[in-house]
Amino acid sequence: MVHIKHLSVMAVLANLPLQVSAHHGVSGQFDIDQTYDIAGVITRISIVNPHSYVYFDVADDAGTITNMRCEMPSGSLMKRRGWAEDMFEIGTKISITGSPDRADPTTCYMTEITFEDGTTATRQSTFEDGVEATTHAAPASLADGTPNIAGNWVSERVERGARGNGGRQTVALTPAGTAAVAGANPADNPRFNCAVTNIVMDWWFNQMVNEIEQTDSEITLTYGFMDLVRTIHLNGTDMPENFQPSRAGFSTGVWEGDTLVVTTTGFDEGWIMAPVGGDRSASPSARHGGQSQRADRPGGGPQPVKNSTELTVTENFMLNDDGTILTRTYTFTDPLYLETPMTGSDQVMRIAASHEPYACNDLTNERLQ
Repeated sequence: MVHIKHLSVMAVLANLPLQVSAHHGVSGQFDIDQTYDIAGVITRISIVNPHSYVYFDVADDAGTITNMRCEMPSGSLMKRRGWAEDMFEIGTKISITGSPDRADPTTCYMTEITFEDGTTATRQSTFEDGVEATTHAAPASLADGTPNIAGNWVSERVERGARGNGGRQTVALTPAGTAAVAGANPADNPRFNCAVTNIVMDWWFNQMVNEIEQTDSEITLTYGFMDLVRTIHLNGTDMPENFQPSRAGFSTGVWEGDTLVVTTTGFDEGWIMAPVGGDRSASPSARHGGQSQRADRPGGGPQPVKNSTELTVTENFMLNDDGTILTRTYTFTDPLYLETPMTGSDQVMRIAASHEPYACNDLTNERLQ
């Protein structure tokens, strides 16, 4: 029997509309207001990013067999917490408590799983071979007194079930911003296509391990989610004339006391909040004239928001006294698409776990194609 360690996590601070789309469909793809218990025999296991799946055959009273699958956390997160493929031995029995997919009756969202040997685990469980979500000590400053933000960082949160719709906020869009999201469809969501969303959300999405490398001239941020890489230039470097707009943009930074202030421009057009509507086909309805837009979001998916090439993102990074928590506040300013700026904050903690390539293999729409 496998053994689960005591789960020790810290709540992640997130205070902006991006947080409501933290999973790419918990509030839209899955009906979290409903739960059911289902049992069957394992036929396949895919521990991959951005979400893992366990596949199993279920027999009804008439003996008809249906192959079901249930979505689990990202493969990288599961492996970090000690989950392994050999726990899902083909031909063994499992029982699952989960929520149904709104579009695919053979898919569910796993909140609890019980293996044939009696071991029961939730999405946040850590097994004996896993890395506890605890802070890792490191010098809080470099020799010259500059805060030491080099290391590996991860967002963690308290244990709970599927994320709900609480705290959903609206964003005031300009008429151009409203027009830009007309007809927004989950098929447009970058995450469904193994692509980067933006430099804010991807920092904490799926609780991947981010790596920061630091010198006196530049800071490199390698995101654990979708392998996004950013370079923050510290010596007043100007954007090259031939710079190609991208999701990472062009970042410059300056230390103002113990705060790293980063300004990023040079973005291509993309998503601030990508669509994850429940029926995967509905178009948002919106009010024009700069009023706060609340899209018709089946299943409670987030309001779609795009950015234009005029987007500027300002970030302030601040390290706590013992060097274990890195807090970021940020502002999205886009005069073309946003009536007013979007602001928020988040936290990551320094962790001993190593960064690893994301190697995205999105199976979300595997059964709907």
